[in-house]
Amino acid sequence: MEIHTEWVLLGLGVLTILSYIFDLLAKKTKFPSVILLVLIGILFRLYSDAEGLTFPVVEDILPTLGSIGLILIVLEGALELSTEREKVGLIVRAFFSSLIVMILTITALTILFHYGFHMGFYISLINAIPLSIISSAVAIPSSMGFAPKKREFIIYESSFSDIIGIILFNHALANRTFEPEIFFNFGIEVIVVLVVTMVCSFLLIKLLKRIEHKIKYFLPIAVLIILYALGKMVHVSSLMMVFFFGLFMANSRTLFPRPIRKYLDHNQVDVNLKQLQLLTGESAFLIRTFFFLVFGFTIVVSEMGNPWLFLWGTVIITIIFIIRFAYLRISSRGSIMPEVFIAPRGLINILLFLSIPASLLSEVINQYVLLIVFIFSLFLMIWGGISWKKPKSGKEIIEEVGEFSSTL
Repeated sequence: MEIHTEWVLLGLGVLTILSYIFDLLAKKTKFPSVILLVLIGILFRLYSDAEGLTFPVVEDILPTLGSIGLILIVLEGALELSTEREKVGLIVRAFFSSLIVMILTITALTILFHYGFHMGFYISLINAIPLSIISSAVAIPSSMGFAPKKREFIIYESSFSDIIGIILFNHALANRTFEPEIFFNFGIEVIVVLVVTMVCSFLLIKLLKRIEHKIKYFLPIAVLIILYALGKMVHVSSLMMVFFFGLFMANSRTLFPRPIRKYLDHNQVDVNLKQLQLLTGESAFLIRTFFFLVFGFTIVVSEMGNPWLFLWGTVIITIIFIIRFAYLRISSRGSIMPEVFIAPRGLINILLFLSIPASLLSEVINQYVLLIVFIFSLFLMIWGGISWKKPKSGKEIIEEVGEFSSTL
């Protein structure tokens, strides 16, 4: 069947509008829009197979779409974060939560795959890492409407999870043996990336002030994409650059050293920040929309008939959330709702899974098990969001008391 450009344009427009509607519904119902996007992708695959339509390049663009989406989503989250002194404890707690929960989950899943599924130890480790990372692409948009501290914790934790997960995955692919100096090398890498990002951020902020052309906010995004690509080529966690750039941009008054701070026009930075937040948010929405649609399109429904897939997915998701619940219960003094359930799998997990070399893939842990874990984690996130009651503000309590008094 011949595919006309007009139909393609019509489809793209309709899908974008549907994604926008799904996002609006998600804010009201707590039902993640990504599930509906994946479902549409699956339905379109069924239709295209029935009609004999072929889209040979669709699956090839999935990693590229995912990488750009990851950059934009991490940047979007970082641009919203503030680093006042009173938030240091929150940042540290989020970092250790992402690190410790991930290591425990990787360990548990590696043992399960090695002894339970009889996979080689190294293959078990490589397949366990992608499943152990929280997807910021899903967690950050889903935290809208939560209390500010809980939302900030989710943004920090999921961003750290993406960064640490990518570092561990790249190291595991490059080295079949664990060396103690990984921690030293990681510390050096963080310092180098921090300095480079600070310099690049300062130069971009100064450049944005000087640019008079009406199109200028795509420039820092283009630079970040270049830095991300170069970082991947030299096996550096370039996602850290994206995260640190967002932090420097959002906190120019506090994060830059004092000798540098005086050369910045902070009022102009605030103006640029608002424009960049708007552009990044809308771009991330568009890329995320088509990434999950394409991912749904790659799913062959006939392959989902194996009941063992659901059993393995259930076991994996159970391990993931038992470890998360245990750690947050031990480490947190207050309520751990709803963040205990905000640990979705999504874009980053799919990207890393697609990056596993064919020689290290497993017949047991495949993209369909990943899909089941992805869906189950989203439903747990839905349940957590619905069951959690946001504490009422003092103003709301006073208004309710006034209304009650007026009825007496």
